[in-house]
Amino acid sequence: MTEPIAYVAFQGEHGAYSEQAARRHFGVGVRTLPCRTFLEIIDTLQSGTAQYGLLPVENSLAGMVIPAYDLLVDYDLHIQAEVILRVEHCLMAPPGTMLADVRRARSHHQALMQCEQTLRRMGLDQVDYYDTAGAARDLAAAPEPGTAAIASALAAETYGLDILTRHVEDEEFNFTRFFVLGPDYPPRRDPSKTSIILTTRHVPGALHAALGELARRNINMTKIESRPRRNRPWHYLFYVDFEGHEEDEPVREALLGILRHASFLKVLGSYPAARNTG
Repeated sequence: MTEPIAYVAFQGEHGAYSEQAARRHFGVGVRTLPCRTFLEIIDTLQSGTAQYGLLPVENSLAGMVIPAYDLLVDYDLHIQAEVILRVEHCLMAPPGTMLADVRRARSHHQALMQCEQTLRRMGLDQVDYYDTAGAARDLAAAPEPGTAAIASALAAETYGLDILTRHVEDEEFNFTRFFVLGPDYPPRRDPSKTSIILTTRHVPGALHAALGELARRNINMTKIESRPRRNRPWHYLFYVDFEGHEEDEPVREALLGILRHASFLKVLGSYPAARNTG
């Protein structure tokens, strides 16, 4: 998609990785709306302030983003697409700063964890901050001698900072998966994926019986995660992704079969699968 739309809401400040993912999916002309929290993204969609919301749901190193999945249970929104973004951390500072002058790096704690070994080799102290792009923005507004920020290249461009070095992440294969959320069902584009949430009765073989409905129809499951139910201790929600669209007859039959075995089933949506991981 390349035509500008109303607004895409994302969590963080301008220049955040979520905004970078929005630009990757919708095009550089997209109008974005920064939000402080994931819940604020949902509020903008329900009020009509934004047409779409971008929610990070999984990182290839850190795993599922639990608060995001909790919101998918609580609110009735449809997944429009998935976006997979390569996370490339950059060390940046105000113009004129030399890498040899930097003594500390400021960023969100998750970004610092993903760069911990590199920062140790560079001899830099780590300073926890509320947001990656926020660290870049505030450093540009109030430079501190010896201080750099770790954020995206988009953040450096947005706030006029110089990139001192790129790829400070410890692991090369650092990807974040996002869901594009909206109030309506997306038009079908294949290849498709479907995401569901289910719970099963607390009896032996219940989950095996439910997921067997996929296997019997040769439907490939691409993800499964469990999360404790907040209202029932020691009972679990299962988040499942699989290939195919809910309009396909085998998928329809599988969902009906799962419903017979499950005590709760919610279809989050069928949507175009991401075609790249860069």
